[in-house]
Amino acid sequence: MEVIPTRRETCVVLTDSLSVIRWQFSMTWSLADIHLSRLTDAQCRWLPDESSWTVHLQDDGRWLADWTEPEPASPAPPSIAWLTWHMTWWWAGALRAVRGESRIAPTSAVWAGDAEVAAREIRDLAKQWIDLLDHLGPAALERPVAFPWPEPRPLTYTIAWVNSELMKNVAEIGELANVYETLAAPSPGRD
Repeated sequence: MEVIPTRRETCVVLTDSLSVIRWQFSMTWSLADIHLSRLTDAQCRWLPDESSWTVHLQDDGRWLADWTEPEPASPAPPSIAWLTWHMTWWWAGALRAVRGESRIAPTSAVWAGDAEVAAREIRDLAKQWIDLLDHLGPAALERPVAFPWPEPRPLTYTIAWVNSELMKNVAEIGELANVYETLAAPSPGRD
């Protein structure tokens, strides 16, 4: 690792792949934690459009998500509940794949039921992911993993995919929360 002094601060230049992907995850996670901290049940259950994918309470008490394959060509934005469900589903799947365990079908994955529990579950997955990253050595990055693709690729691809999928989902949650606050949230004096 090389240290480069700048005018105001010291910049650490990361020179190995594992350090870079850990840094990228850390940067993205800091934004995720901000958005998760402010989520409410009302935000999670709000539908941006009547055709938005969301989660539904089943007779047995489980919350299951809308899911079809292939996805619609021009889908409406999903609910925040759906996005938090999606994060727990794919992130748990990534962890299971890296550990050599079988995947969970999206139609079997359940949503937490409320914003606070969903945020806690996502934070737990982040802790598991950080622990996994902290125990990887450079050689492990070459180990083949078949996630999220059906054909195995080096683990570093899965880690990079998790970082980018997390960044995408976090941005979607933040944007929908902002839209909800602007357009849908009850406000004094709003007709």
